[in-house]
Amino acid sequence: MRDFTLTTETTCDLSKEYLEQKDIPTVSLHYYVNEKENAFGDGAVATVDFYNAMRDGVNTKTSQLNLFEAKEFLTKQLEKGKDILHLGFASAISGNYNNFAEAAKELNETSSNKIYVVDTFSQSGGQGLLVTLVQNYAESGKSFEECCHFAEEMKGRICHYFVVDDLRYLARNGRVSNASAFIGNLLKIKPLLYTNDKGKLVPLLKILSRKLSLKKLVDKMKEKYDHTSDIVYISHGDCLEEALLVAQDIKSSFNVSPIILPLDFVIGCHSGPGTVALFFTSKNRTNNILT
Repeated sequence: MRDFTLTTETTCDLSKEYLEQKDIPTVSLHYYVNEKENAFGDGAVATVDFYNAMRDGVNTKTSQLNLFEAKEFLTKQLEKGKDILHLGFASAISGNYNNFAEAAKELNETSSNKIYVVDTFSQSGGQGLLVTLVQNYAESGKSFEECCHFAEEMKGRICHYFVVDDLRYLARNGRVSNASAFIGNLLKIKPLLYTNDKGKLVPLLKILSRKLSLKKLVDKMKEKYDHTSDIVYISHGDCLEEALLVAQDIKSSFNVSPIILPLDFVIGCHSGPGTVALFFTSKNRTNNILT
């Protein structure tokens, strides 16, 4: 039983059922499909419809929560009369964290209960894995202060590896250059990328087949996994069968059963359909970058 309120954003990919069961309030960033805000609902059908729309070439974009929205969300949680630990989307990718940190600073000046905001340096299932680990730590009887320290300690130990099926989505959002995406798609390059210890997306390997790129995800886990936690998450952008193949490979290699999650639409707007991402604990996120 937690003695504080744990909060996060829907970019964590965790299911609504889990978040409601564990009483973890979440707030959603904004995404737009052909200028229509939050155009799809929840569930498998919505996931297929969203990624099919991207495949058909519709315009998608995202926006962060502004300071007013962050403050409104935190104010509502303070009404529960508890301290708040907020695990935020990586500041290297979004200004969302900065607005939450500023809102917390303002509210802490007048509130008897305190708000602690963590820049998780994470997104997607990596953010979700940190939320889960902190939740489990709190359930073991740890205090608010202990959980704040634990979140800061663990955030750099959650590895994020992912592959994309089409580089144009990353190019459209400035993650790779348009020229690189064009050449990469012509050559059918399926890059392996990771999130570094500051939360930035970094290309790691250029791979010439989809099948091999999925195998490289598991290879990186063989290299980095430290067995601190047997919780492993796989997020996917409407490519469940390939996510299942990765999960089967992990289960046979480590006797661990990964949990498969649909990729949040805010993340999906940037990575596109066909994204498969793997998240697990390690001693660190350090990688030797190859070309």
